[in-house]
Amino acid sequence: MKNILKAFGLNFRPSIIIDSKETLQYAAESLGILPFFPNKISQFSVEEMCVPGMLFGGNYEEGCWEWKGPVIRQRTLAYGKFFRRKAGFVSLELLPDFLNYRRYAYPIEPGSTAEMLYEIISVNDSLSSTELKKLIFGGRRTEEELPSSLNKEPDIRKSKSIEAPLQRLQMGGWIIISDFEYKRTKMGERYGWGVARYSTPEYIFGDSLRFLENKSPQSSLSAIVRFLKKKLPFVSEKKFKELLK
Repeated sequence: MKNILKAFGLNFRPSIIIDSKETLQYAAESLGILPFFPNKISQFSVEEMCVPGMLFGGNYEEGCWEWKGPVIRQRTLAYGKFFRRKAGFVSLELLPDFLNYRRYAYPIEPGSTAEMLYEIISVNDSLSSTELKKLIFGGRRTEEELPSSLNKEPDIRKSKSIEAPLQRLQMGGWIIISDFEYKRTKMGERYGWGVARYSTPEYIFGDSLRFLENKSPQSSLSAIVRFLKKKLPFVSEKKFKELLK
């Protein structure tokens, strides 16, 4: 493992391997950007950096999949489906540039389902995917729950799916996953996959989110690539830009 870390230019001590909530958080904060799953950049993912078999727990009591919730609750990292609609982390240090670039690359189209979802989440501050579906597909909605600024509600009832627009909003950095909630048995034991809770970066990070003024989206992209190049000098700028598309 020591040789692997050295070869790929990771600024970790040899003993640092993702084997706990703490090392997961440290890895993501140190690298600035860390996809959860393998991509075109070798060894640049949580799955490849964690102890074998620990991604989903396996033979261990817990794994990275369970730790992601506690890690993002520390509010030093943004988490969402940022990388080709797959999950990953962005540090608070890089988040302003990330949002500046991605919101330009993935704008919200007026009158779209994505706009409706974004405004509902913004007005409510935070909603789980379950709560969001109840507001849209069933039950009565108050004016607070559904903003009156939308002249025409997009017709998505036929598809019964909001996953695609939610993914696009995450790709654009308009919303993030701020927590995960789990079902529990009568004995209080957790079971099943976590239900994502969505919020805006502005709501979660508040004053900690340093917004950029008079900086172009391309300048922000270049700033992110320069940061990543210092961490992984063996990777070409082209690969970083492909990851960040």
